[in-house]
Amino acid sequence: MEKILITGVNGFIGSHLTDFCMTKNIALYGIDRPNQEYRDLSHYTNNKLNFIDDDKLEFHGELIKIPTANKRFTLLECDIKNATLLEKIIRKVEPDILFHFAAQPYILRSWEEPIETIKTNIIGTINIFESIKKFKLKTRVVTACTSAEYGTSVQLNRPLKEDDPLLAIHPYGISKIATELLARQYYINFGIEIINLRFFNQTGIRRTNDAPSDFIRKVAKIELGQSEPIIQVGNLNPYRDFTDIKDSKEAIWLAALKGKPGETYNVCSNKKIQIRRLLDIILSFSKEKIQVIKNTPQKVRKTDEDIVIGDNTKIKEDLGWVPITPIETTLKEMYKYWLKYFEKRT
Repeated sequence: MEKILITGVNGFIGSHLTDFCMTKNIALYGIDRPNQEYRDLSHYTNNKLNFIDDDKLEFHGELIKIPTANKRFTLLECDIKNATLLEKIIRKVEPDILFHFAAQPYILRSWEEPIETIKTNIIGTINIFESIKKFKLKTRVVTACTSAEYGTSVQLNRPLKEDDPLLAIHPYGISKIATELLARQYYINFGIEIINLRFFNQTGIRRTNDAPSDFIRKVAKIELGQSEPIIQVGNLNPYRDFTDIKDSKEAIWLAALKGKPGETYNVCSNKKIQIRRLLDIILSFSKEKIQVIKNTPQKVRKTDEDIVIGDNTKIKEDLGWVPITPIETTLKEMYKYWLKYFEKRT
Protein backbone atom coordinates (compact mmCIF):
# COMPACT_ATOMS: atom_id res chain seq x y z
CA MET A 1 0.00 0.00 0.00
CA GLU A 2 1.32 3.43 -0.94
CA LYS A 3 2.37 5.62 2.00
CA ILE A 4 1.72 9.35 2.11
CA LEU A 5 2.97 11.84 4.68
CA ILE A 6 1.44 15.31 5.13
CA THR A 7 3.15 17.97 7.23
CA GLY A 8 0.85 20.69 8.50
CA VAL A 9 -1.93 18.11 8.42
CA ASN A 10 -4.11 20.09 10.84
CA GLY A 11 -4.03 23.26 8.73
CA PHE A 12 -6.66 24.38 6.24
CA ILE A 13 -5.11 22.84 3.13
CA GLY A 14 -3.62 19.91 5.05
CA SER A 15 -6.93 18.86 6.59
CA HIS A 16 -8.77 19.03 3.27
CA LEU A 17 -5.97 17.08 1.60
CA THR A 18 -6.34 14.48 4.37
CA ASP A 19 -10.02 14.05 3.46
CA PHE A 20 -9.04 13.69 -0.19
CA CYS A 21 -6.28 11.16 0.47
CA MET A 22 -8.52 9.05 2.69
CA THR A 23 -10.69 8.35 -0.36
CA LYS A 24 -7.66 6.57 -1.85
CA ASN A 25 -6.30 3.13 -0.97
CA ILE A 26 -3.28 4.47 0.89
CA ALA A 27 -1.74 4.56 4.36
CA LEU A 28 -1.75 8.18 5.48
CA TYR A 29 0.55 9.75 8.06
CA GLY A 30 0.02 13.30 9.25
CA ILE A 31 2.31 15.59 11.25
CA ASP A 32 1.38 18.74 13.12
CA ARG A 33 2.78 20.78 16.00
CA PRO A 34 2.31 19.39 19.51
CA ASN A 35 -0.71 20.30 21.63
CA GLN A 36 -2.93 21.72 18.91
CA GLU A 37 -6.72 21.77 18.79
CA TYR A 38 -7.83 19.27 16.16
CA ARG A 39 -11.03 21.00 15.07
CA ASP A 40 -10.50 20.41 11.35
CA LEU A 41 -9.58 16.76 11.93
CA SER A 42 -12.17 16.04 14.64
CA HIS A 43 -14.05 13.69 12.30
CA TYR A 44 -11.02 11.38 12.63
CA THR A 45 -10.59 11.77 16.41
CA ASN A 46 -14.14 10.88 17.52
CA ASN A 47 -14.85 14.63 17.83
CA LYS A 48 -12.17 15.03 20.50
CA LEU A 49 -10.34 18.32 20.04
CA ASN A 50 -7.61 18.33 22.67
CA PHE A 51 -5.30 15.60 23.92
CA ILE A 52 -3.20 15.55 27.07
CA ASP A 53 -0.06 13.44 27.36
CA ASP A 54 -2.00 10.59 28.97
CA ASP A 55 -4.17 10.33 25.82
CA LYS A 56 -1.25 9.95 23.44
CA LEU A 57 0.12 6.67 22.11
CA GLU A 58 3.61 5.50 21.29
CA PHE A 59 5.01 5.70 17.78
CA HIS A 60 8.51 4.37 17.15
CA GLY A 61 9.50 4.88 20.77
CA GLU A 62 7.99 8.36 21.12
CA LEU A 63 4.75 9.37 22.84
CA ILE A 64 3.51 11.43 19.87
CA LYS A 65 0.60 9.51 18.35
CA ILE A 66 -2.93 10.93 18.55
CA PRO A 67 -5.65 8.22 18.60
CA THR A 68 -7.76 8.18 15.41
CA ALA A 69 -10.87 6.28 14.38
CA ASN A 70 -9.34 5.15 11.08
CA LYS A 71 -6.55 2.57 11.05
CA ARG A 72 -5.19 3.91 7.76
CA PHE A 73 -4.62 7.37 9.26
CA THR A 74 -1.75 7.88 11.72
CA LEU A 75 -1.73 11.32 13.31
CA LEU A 76 1.56 12.40 14.87
CA GLU A 77 2.78 15.42 16.83
CA CYS A 78 6.10 16.87 15.73
CA ASP A 79 7.43 20.38 15.26
CA ILE A 80 9.30 20.41 11.93
CA LYS A 81 12.05 22.45 13.60
CA ASN A 82 12.77 19.33 15.67
CA ALA A 83 15.19 17.75 13.20
CA THR A 84 15.89 14.65 15.30
CA LEU A 85 12.26 13.64 15.77
CA LEU A 86 11.28 14.56 12.21
CA GLU A 87 14.12 12.45 10.83
CA LYS A 88 13.00 9.54 13.00
CA ILE A 89 9.44 9.76 11.66
CA ILE A 90 10.45 10.04 8.01
CA ARG A 91 12.87 7.12 8.37
CA LYS A 92 10.14 4.99 9.93
CA VAL A 93 7.41 5.90 7.43
CA GLU A 94 9.52 6.04 4.25
CA PRO A 95 6.71 7.85 2.40
CA ASP A 96 6.18 7.46 -1.32
CA ILE A 97 4.75 10.99 -1.43
CA LEU A 98 5.34 13.78 1.07
CA PHE A 99 3.12 16.87 1.01
CA HIS A 100 5.04 19.57 2.86
CA PHE A 101 2.40 22.06 4.01
CA ALA A 102 3.67 22.88 7.51
CA ALA A 103 4.55 26.58 7.84
CA GLN A 104 4.06 29.83 9.66
CA PRO A 105 1.64 31.14 7.00
CA TYR A 106 0.51 34.55 8.23
CA ILE A 107 1.89 37.79 6.81
CA LEU A 108 1.15 39.98 9.83
CA ARG A 109 2.69 37.43 12.20
CA SER A 110 5.78 37.24 10.01
CA TRP A 111 6.39 40.94 10.71
CA GLU A 112 5.88 40.37 14.43
CA GLU A 113 7.84 37.11 14.57
CA PRO A 114 10.33 37.16 11.66
CA ILE A 115 12.86 34.85 13.31
CA GLU A 116 10.27 32.20 14.15
CA THR A 117 8.86 32.48 10.61
CA ILE A 118 12.29 31.91 9.07
CA LYS A 119 13.11 29.03 11.41
CA THR A 120 9.83 27.25 10.73
CA ASN A 121 9.58 27.83 7.01
CA ILE A 122 13.23 27.52 5.99
CA ILE A 123 14.97 25.40 8.61
CA GLY A 124 11.91 23.16 8.89
CA THR A 125 12.00 22.60 5.13
CA ILE A 126 15.72 21.81 5.20
CA ASN A 127 15.05 19.25 7.95
CA ILE A 128 12.62 17.43 5.64
CA PHE A 129 14.90 17.47 2.61
CA GLU A 130 17.91 16.39 4.68
CA SER A 131 16.04 13.39 6.08
CA ILE A 132 15.09 12.22 2.58
CA LYS A 133 18.65 12.77 1.39
CA LYS A 134 20.24 11.02 4.38
CA PHE A 135 18.27 7.81 3.96
CA LYS A 136 18.28 7.93 0.12
CA LEU A 137 14.50 7.66 0.02
CA LYS A 138 12.61 7.67 -3.28
CA THR A 139 10.10 10.13 -1.87
CA ARG A 140 8.32 12.53 -4.19
CA VAL A 141 7.73 15.89 -2.44
CA VAL A 142 5.11 18.56 -3.10
CA THR A 143 5.77 21.82 -1.25
CA ALA A 144 3.27 24.58 -0.51
CA CYS A 145 4.51 27.98 -1.62
CA THR A 146 2.68 31.27 -2.12
CA SER A 147 1.74 34.11 -4.46
CA ALA A 148 3.18 36.41 -1.76
CA GLU A 149 6.57 35.61 -3.27
CA TYR A 150 5.82 37.89 -6.23
CA GLY A 151 5.64 40.99 -4.03
CA THR A 152 6.08 44.14 -6.09
CA SER A 153 5.94 42.12 -9.31
CA VAL A 154 2.20 42.77 -9.11
CA GLN A 155 3.06 46.16 -10.64
CA LEU A 156 3.32 44.35 -13.97
CA ASN A 157 -0.48 44.83 -14.09
CA ARG A 158 -1.25 41.42 -15.60
CA PRO A 159 -1.76 37.87 -14.33
CA LEU A 160 1.48 36.68 -12.76
CA LYS A 161 3.44 33.85 -14.36
CA GLU A 162 5.79 31.41 -12.69
CA ASP A 163 8.87 32.97 -14.29
CA ASP A 164 8.06 36.54 -13.19
CA PRO A 165 10.46 38.17 -10.68
CA LEU A 166 10.05 37.21 -7.02
CA LEU A 167 10.16 40.46 -5.06
CA ALA A 168 8.49 39.63 -1.75
CA ILE A 169 7.86 42.50 0.66
CA HIS A 170 7.55 40.65 3.98
CA PRO A 171 9.35 37.84 5.88
CA TYR A 172 6.68 35.26 5.01
CA GLY A 173 7.07 35.78 1.26
CA ILE A 174 10.86 35.77 1.56
CA SER A 175 10.78 32.50 3.51
CA LYS A 176 8.81 30.86 0.72
CA ILE A 177 11.17 32.10 -1.96
CA ALA A 178 13.91 30.37 0.02
CA THR A 179 11.77 27.21 0.16
CA GLU A 180 11.54 27.14 -3.63
CA LEU A 181 15.26 27.73 -4.07
CA LEU A 182 16.05 24.96 -1.60
CA ALA A 183 13.70 22.62 -3.45
CA ARG A 184 15.51 23.37 -6.71
CA GLN A 185 18.90 22.85 -5.07
CA TYR A 186 17.97 19.49 -3.56
CA TYR A 187 16.50 18.33 -6.87
CA ILE A 188 19.51 19.37 -8.96
CA ASN A 189 22.21 18.24 -6.52
CA PHE A 190 20.62 15.20 -4.87
CA GLY A 191 17.89 14.06 -7.26
CA ILE A 192 15.01 14.51 -4.81
CA GLU A 193 11.84 14.91 -6.87
CA ILE A 194 10.30 18.12 -5.52
CA ILE A 195 7.42 20.06 -7.08
CA ASN A 196 6.47 23.52 -5.81
CA LEU A 197 2.88 24.77 -5.79
CA ARG A 198 2.60 28.54 -5.61
CA PHE A 199 -0.84 28.99 -4.04
CA PHE A 200 -2.80 32.18 -4.55
CA ASN A 201 -5.72 32.81 -2.16
CA GLN A 202 -7.27 29.51 -1.09
CA THR A 203 -10.62 29.43 0.65
CA GLY A 204 -13.57 27.14 1.40
CA ILE A 205 -15.36 25.49 4.28
CA ARG A 206 -13.41 25.34 7.57
CA ARG A 207 -11.19 28.26 6.50
CA THR A 208 -10.29 30.88 9.09
CA ASN A 209 -8.03 33.94 8.95
CA ASP A 210 -8.76 35.16 5.46
CA ALA A 211 -11.10 37.93 4.30
CA PRO A 212 -14.00 35.74 3.10
CA SER A 213 -14.00 33.55 6.22
CA ASP A 214 -13.62 36.52 8.58
CA PHE A 215 -16.59 38.25 6.92
CA ILE A 216 -18.69 35.08 6.80
CA ARG A 217 -18.05 34.03 10.39
CA LYS A 218 -19.07 37.48 11.63
CA VAL A 219 -22.20 37.67 9.46
CA ALA A 220 -23.24 34.13 10.49
CA LYS A 221 -22.99 35.11 14.17
CA ILE A 222 -25.04 38.25 13.49
CA GLU A 223 -27.68 36.20 11.67
CA LEU A 224 -27.93 33.85 14.66
CA GLY A 225 -28.20 36.74 17.12
CA GLN A 226 -24.82 35.91 18.66
CA SER A 227 -23.21 39.24 17.74
CA GLU A 228 -24.14 42.90 17.29
CA PRO A 229 -24.95 43.87 13.65
CA ILE A 230 -21.58 45.58 13.14
CA ILE A 231 -18.65 44.26 11.13
CA GLN A 232 -15.17 45.79 11.24
CA VAL A 233 -13.08 45.34 8.11
CA GLY A 234 -9.73 46.43 6.73
CA ASN A 235 -8.95 47.71 3.24
CA LEU A 236 -11.72 46.70 0.82
CA ASN A 237 -10.07 48.05 -2.34
CA PRO A 238 -7.64 45.26 -3.30
CA TYR A 239 -8.41 42.62 -5.89
CA ARG A 240 -7.46 39.01 -5.22
CA ASP A 241 -7.50 35.65 -6.99
CA PHE A 242 -9.49 33.07 -4.98
CA THR A 243 -9.64 29.31 -5.58
CA ASP A 244 -11.98 26.87 -3.84
CA ILE A 245 -10.12 24.24 -1.83
CA LYS A 246 -12.21 21.56 -3.58
CA ASP A 247 -10.51 22.51 -6.84
CA SER A 248 -7.10 22.97 -5.23
CA LYS A 249 -7.10 19.42 -3.82
CA GLU A 250 -7.24 18.16 -7.39
CA ALA A 251 -4.31 20.37 -8.35
CA ILE A 252 -2.25 19.09 -5.42
CA TRP A 253 -2.92 15.47 -6.31
CA LEU A 254 -2.13 16.01 -10.00
CA ALA A 255 1.14 17.68 -9.00
CA ALA A 256 2.11 14.60 -7.00
CA LEU A 257 1.30 12.28 -9.90
CA LYS A 258 2.30 14.30 -12.95
CA GLY A 259 4.25 17.37 -11.83
CA LYS A 260 7.72 17.90 -13.26
CA PRO A 261 10.42 17.74 -10.55
CA GLY A 262 12.15 21.05 -10.01
CA GLU A 263 9.20 23.00 -11.44
CA THR A 264 6.81 25.48 -9.85
CA TYR A 265 3.10 25.77 -10.68
CA ASN A 266 0.66 28.56 -9.86
CA VAL A 267 -2.54 27.28 -8.24
CA CYS A 268 -5.04 30.01 -9.00
CA SER A 269 -8.30 30.79 -10.76
CA ASN A 270 -6.89 33.34 -13.24
CA LYS A 271 -9.78 35.60 -12.15
CA LYS A 272 -9.80 38.66 -9.91
CA ILE A 273 -12.47 39.83 -7.49
CA GLN A 274 -12.42 42.92 -5.29
CA ILE A 275 -12.58 42.37 -1.54
CA ARG A 276 -15.43 44.90 -1.47
CA ARG A 277 -17.41 42.68 -3.86
CA LEU A 278 -16.78 39.64 -1.67
CA LEU A 279 -18.20 41.51 1.31
CA ASP A 280 -21.27 42.61 -0.67
CA ILE A 281 -22.02 39.02 -1.69
CA ILE A 282 -21.63 37.79 1.89
CA LEU A 283 -23.80 40.58 3.33
CA SER A 284 -26.56 39.55 0.89
CA PHE A 285 -26.80 36.17 2.65
CA SER A 286 -28.17 37.79 5.82
CA LYS A 287 -31.59 39.34 6.47
CA GLU A 288 -30.03 41.68 9.04
CA LYS A 289 -29.03 45.28 8.34
CA ILE A 290 -25.33 45.29 9.13
CA GLN A 291 -23.13 48.33 9.72
CA VAL A 292 -19.70 48.09 8.07
CA ILE A 293 -16.77 49.93 9.70
CA LYS A 294 -13.98 50.21 7.14
CA ASN A 295 -10.19 50.44 7.54
CA THR A 296 -10.13 49.18 11.13
CA PRO A 297 -6.46 49.68 12.16
CA GLN A 298 -5.83 46.14 13.47
CA LYS A 299 -7.17 44.70 10.22
CA VAL A 300 -5.04 46.79 7.87
CA ARG A 301 -1.74 45.32 6.69
CA LYS A 302 1.52 47.29 6.71
CA THR A 303 1.74 46.67 2.97
CA ASP A 304 -1.10 45.57 0.75
CA GLU A 305 -0.83 45.01 -3.01
CA ASP A 306 -3.67 46.55 -5.08
CA ILE A 307 -4.18 43.60 -7.41
CA VAL A 308 -2.88 40.04 -7.18
CA ILE A 309 -4.00 37.68 -9.92
CA GLY A 310 -2.30 34.54 -11.19
CA ASP A 311 -1.83 33.00 -14.63
CA ASN A 312 -2.67 29.27 -14.48
CA THR A 313 -1.70 28.43 -18.06
CA LYS A 314 1.28 26.26 -17.04
CA ILE A 315 -0.61 24.00 -14.64
CA LYS A 316 -3.44 23.62 -17.15
CA GLU A 317 -1.07 22.61 -19.93
CA ASP A 318 1.28 20.41 -17.89
CA LEU A 319 -1.17 18.75 -15.49
CA GLY A 320 -4.58 19.22 -17.10
CA TRP A 321 -5.99 21.01 -14.06
CA VAL A 322 -8.88 23.46 -14.43
CA PRO A 323 -10.67 25.14 -11.48
CA ILE A 324 -14.45 24.92 -11.88
CA THR A 325 -16.10 26.27 -8.71
CA PRO A 326 -17.57 29.82 -8.94
CA ILE A 327 -16.69 32.10 -6.03
CA GLU A 328 -20.39 32.66 -5.30
CA THR A 329 -20.83 28.92 -4.76
CA THR A 330 -17.80 28.79 -2.48
CA LEU A 331 -19.01 31.68 -0.34
CA LYS A 332 -22.49 30.21 0.03
CA GLU A 333 -21.09 26.84 1.09
CA MET A 334 -18.86 28.57 3.65
CA TYR A 335 -21.78 30.54 5.03
CA LYS A 336 -23.92 27.43 5.46
CA TYR A 337 -21.00 25.64 7.14
CA TRP A 338 -20.40 28.40 9.70
CA LEU A 339 -24.11 28.88 10.39
CA LYS A 340 -24.33 25.20 11.28
CA TYR A 341 -21.09 25.37 13.27
CA PHE A 342 -22.22 28.31 15.43
CA GLU A 343 -25.76 26.96 15.81
CA LYS A 344 -24.34 23.90 17.57
CA ARG A 345 -22.64 26.15 20.09
CA THR A 346 -25.68 28.10 21.21
